[in-house]
Amino acid sequence: MDRYTPKPQTVTEAKQRLLAVQPKKPDYLESIKKHPAASVGVAVAAGIMARSVVKNKRLPPGFWSLGMFLLKKL
Repeated sequence: MDRYTPKPQTVTEAKQRLLAVQPKKPDYLESIKKHPAASVGVAVAAGIMARSVVKNKRLPPGFWSLGMFLLKKL
């Protein structure tokens, strides 16, 4: 089965068609760029929580509420 596909006349036209078809690349750091202070806070809280979990220590309830507050800010 042959489909008709128009052939581009020039290289620049082919590049433009190719870029138009490709999806936009996601920016994974967008939320960090928008909220840098909250991202640092979340990273610090996550580090403290992860260290406590590895050492099998209980976390104070303040850390959980602080972590949830910072996650809501993102």
